[in-house]
Amino acid sequence: MMILGSERVVTNDFSSHKTAEDYSGNHLSEIKITGSAKVVRVVNHYLPHEDSLNYDSFVKNQYQWKDGDYYNCISITGKSIRYHKDELGGNCVVLSGYVDGVHYYYGLYHMAKVNVNVGDIVNQDTILGYQGNTGLVASRKALSDVTYGTHVHMELIDDSNNYLNPRDYALGNKRIEWVSQGNERNENMDQIHILADKINIRESFSKTSKDLGDVYKDETYDILEVKDNEGYTWYKIKTSTNITGYVANLVNENWIEVLKKKEQEQEEKEDEQEESNLDSKYILLYKAEKTDIYYIRLKENEELYLKK
Repeated sequence: MMILGSERVVTNDFSSHKTAEDYSGNHLSEIKITGSAKVVRVVNHYLPHEDSLNYDSFVKNQYQWKDGDYYNCISITGKSIRYHKDELGGNCVVLSGYVDGVHYYYGLYHMAKVNVNVGDIVNQDTILGYQGNTGLVASRKALSDVTYGTHVHMELIDDSNNYLNPRDYALGNKRIEWVSQGNERNENMDQIHILADKINIRESFSKTSKDLGDVYKDETYDILEVKDNEGYTWYKIKTSTNITGYVANLVNENWIEVLKKKEQEQEEKEDEQEESNLDSKYILLYKAEKTDIYYIRLKENEELYLKK
């Protein structure tokens, strides 16, 4: 059975697993996909075998090991290892793509090593990483065996967080394809450029409103409206996949860059140049801190210069 770029067999099917399928193959074998997708999440800092966690031991000790959002675990080699609750799948790649206009995420977990980065567009020629045993694994092999628990865990999730059977995608019977949601750079429009890896699209300008999907790093969108609320600046956008909603930038953070239309940029440059010329021609004598009567009357923030 050809699954994910290598010869593998199903060791835990969707009907049993409920949220995913597990595929076993050669340790360190290549992992690929059929179709294309965008990388939206990567974990790549665990060592194969050395940082593997025995599933049964974790279930037995998880409450003792729990430390807030982390677990202070003992690996199968006896090493003390700290896992975040969202990283118990070990090294992983999460991809974003579309099938017949419907958006899906799929994740590949327990990798020995990841080859790609967030924002990469990958296809069937891309080696995403290598089969491994990082994170929670179960096996009947001896703990000393470096291939202990090696497998690929694959999840397929829709925008409503429903888990779907990934088998057809693993086999290549169905293809997921990446479609850019953003706009081309248009110098006649005010636009936003996404700097964060991922930002939710909300139904309205509130962080508690309905989640409609996500935007991703390096995408560009036309600004339809701007609102300030809850310490965020909200930008209304429409994606190429016909999602209309709001994305937010937290005040004083750099999640989003505003790209102003060329005409406005030129006006601002001219204003800056005029201010620079003013500084080169005049000497500041006094700046009024409040409106008052001096030898001449100045208003708040007005400045008095002496021409050179």
